[in-house]
Amino acid sequence: MNARLAILFVLGHLGVAACGGAPARAPAPPATGAPGAVAREAPPAVDPVPSLDALAARGASEAPLMREIARAPSAAPRSAEVRAERDLCLRAAFASSRSVKIAFADGANVTRGDATVAAAGMVPPKGPACVTKGDALHLVVDAPPETVVRAVIFAAP
Repeated sequence: MNARLAILFVLGHLGVAACGGAPARAPAPPATGAPGAVAREAPPAVDPVPSLDALAARGASEAPLMREIARAPSAAPRSAEVRAERDLCLRAAFASSRSVKIAFADGANVTRGDATVAAAGMVPPKGPACVTKGDALHLVVDAPPETVVRAVIFAAP
């Protein structure tokens, strides 16, 4: 019995001694220019404006029951004309590299629906802009020339 206690006592002290040691230090990274230093490339630049595919994916939640009818990879200052072969209601998901003013307008440049001022969102912001058969609407973007603007247009029915 004493031998068992002695063994438990020794094992207990070994366990405490093993846990109580100083933690191992991670090796320091090599200094710049030091032998063995590895040159690392900067990560590739990421485009801050979402892709057209990402904008199109928003259609299911932002423009329910509407279908995609056009993509505008560069929507500034005027693009993506939609000719209505029948009465249509339109919305567009857009994203840009800075805040822009964006709206649908007809051939006489009369704004249809509310304009949106933002770097990303939906236009019109509160619901679709409608156009009658035979008319056309286009997306009008008010932004500096170097601004990147992408848009996907949805229509119903």
